Amino acid sequence: MSDLPDDQIIESIRLYRETLEETKALYVGSGNVIRQSYGWASNEGAGRKAGEDSDPQSIADQMDDLHQGLLMKVFAAAVPDASSRTMEQRQLGRVLLQHLWGKSVLGSQLHEAVDWLISASKDFQWRDLVRPFVEVAAIRDRWGELETLVMRMANLLVAIDGDTSAADNANLEAMRKQMKELRGDSVPEHNSQVDSDNARDAIDWLRAEAKRLREGASVTAAEKPTVTTSAGPGKGYSSAAAKESGANQSKVAAEPVDERTPEQRLAEARGKLDQLIGLEAIKDQIQTLTNFLKMETWRQKEGLPTSRPSLHMAFVGNPGTGKTTVARIIAEIYGSLGILEKGHLVETDRSGLVAEYAGQTGPKTNAKIDEALDGVLFIDEAYTLIDENGQDQYGREAVQTLLKRMEDQRDRLIVILAGYPVEMRTMIRSNPGLSSRVGTTMHFDDYSPEDLCRIFELIAKKSKYSLPTESRRRLLRGFTYLYVNRDRHFGNGRTSRNSFERSVRRLANRLAAMTEVTRDDLTTLKADDIEVAEVTQQHLILLAADKGSVRVRCSHCEKPSVIDDQLLGTTVKCESCKEKFAADWGDPVMEMPKPGETAAKEKIPPESGEPAPKLS
Repeated sequence: MSDLPDDQIIESIRLYRETLEETKALYVGSGNVIRQSYGWASNEGAGRKAGEDSDPQSIADQMDDLHQGLLMKVFAAAVPDASSRTMEQRQLGRVLLQHLWGKSVLGSQLHEAVDWLISASKDFQWRDLVRPFVEVAAIRDRWGELETLVMRMANLLVAIDGDTSAADNANLEAMRKQMKELRGDSVPEHNSQVDSDNARDAIDWLRAEAKRLREGASVTAAEKPTVTTSAGPGKGYSSAAAKESGANQSKVAAEPVDERTPEQRLAEARGKLDQLIGLEAIKDQIQTLTNFLKMETWRQKEGLPTSRPSLHMAFVGNPGTGKTTVARIIAEIYGSLGILEKGHLVETDRSGLVAEYAGQTGPKTNAKIDEALDGVLFIDEAYTLIDENGQDQYGREAVQTLLKRMEDQRDRLIVILAGYPVEMRTMIRSNPGLSSRVGTTMHFDDYSPEDLCRIFELIAKKSKYSLPTESRRRLLRGFTYLYVNRDRHFGNGRTSRNSFERSVRRLANRLAAMTEVTRDDLTTLKADDIEVAEVTQQHLILLAADKGSVRVRCSHCEKPSVIDDQLLGTTVKCESCKEKFAADWGDPVMEMPKPGETAAKEKIPPESGEPAPKLS
């Protein structure tokens, strides 16, 4: 019998159901990103034989199949022993089966079905179930969200009966270690040739693995006694249900690739751009360019003279400032306007263009360009193609090949060169061909401390985490410290994501020591859970020790005002218009104390002799 009140059990079941849906959305959405990022992913030859149908939507469908295997594996890992399974855990099993099969399983059939679910998942391997997030560069930054969902499901499963045993904690810890090992301690660089090869291998593998998982997780599979050594649901499931399941799968596979009108595609792309934190100057540039292209389209329909400026671009800025994300949105915008037929994005860097031996670079560069035709070719760290002394003949060959194709196929190809500001300016100025073809340069500024906090909260909200006031203060102080002391390698948005992932791990460690875990425990990142990448916990505590103020802006009249930062996350009254508004984040009003001043006040030795920002 559960030690938790009924309303809390009901709330946990609801949260579990939401988490299942979020996991599905993560996998399916990642499948769409893969399709948009790799032009070959939906073309003939990517794991298909000549003459076979090419279904661009199938990658999302296959990722959907993969997520079902993951859900079964998490359930079996958290509740491995059938003899000790509680009634409440069986109810979560019912929710999972309904998610997988689209039908409810009740009574004695439920007990048998959950036994089958656990037995069948033994054939699934953790590495296979998460492989795309490890090997496909385009979705690798979603690993933190995946890990959060996995551990949330596991925590709900072991805590639903109100009695978290030592064995439960051991299972959770084993799962955390498993996820850490699968991800690895180091994150490979994006856009390398290794990334591209890994993506091809992973997607080719996905096509075969998805079929196996689909067959192993369906109602039809549960009806077959050969699937499991334990008793499956058996005669409790009618052939009509199996036919219904098969019909649903056929219906999904037969859906059109994209039924949106150009106007809808443009509106959705613009919506994605507007949702990005910061980047106001970039948004204005893109909107101006979009308006110009729309006007030229209208003029063409009226038979008026039109001009077609060079649409090739340079994105300059430090890492993590959103260059790749914006490039993907621009590709979608151009596709919706009819400027590009497909509007997909192909990411690469020097390793994807330059070969190891003489005579191979031209064909390799042309192959990558062919992959990007009717879309956007995004070249990260493009300045590495040109060296200062002019001795790099392979890089020079790649650039010359690229320049010719940029001009000859300007109606089918848009190239975006990206990299650090100084190096990119030097590269473009040093080559007249590039400077004449790159018509637009977009400068991506570093994110402010407030923007970093908003990115952190955006990621947290997707996983249903909330941030109380003291947690907000620590985040803002930590990001302010990093921003003030930043250099050209400042992580920007990646710092926010890394900080979120570390904070969730700290939360998981705290919950593992608790005997009772509530919904609030699972969804609240408290101050002690907050971890900011590259700032030690002791230093972070020091940074938040003193009182401070922030400058917030009223959502009604846009007038700024200064408030105590202990009001972050609350509703305040505007001094100008007297209306109330949510003071979620603000720009710190900051002064830097002398070295050791804060530490001396708190009687804690300063770390590494570094001063902590003091917010006034």
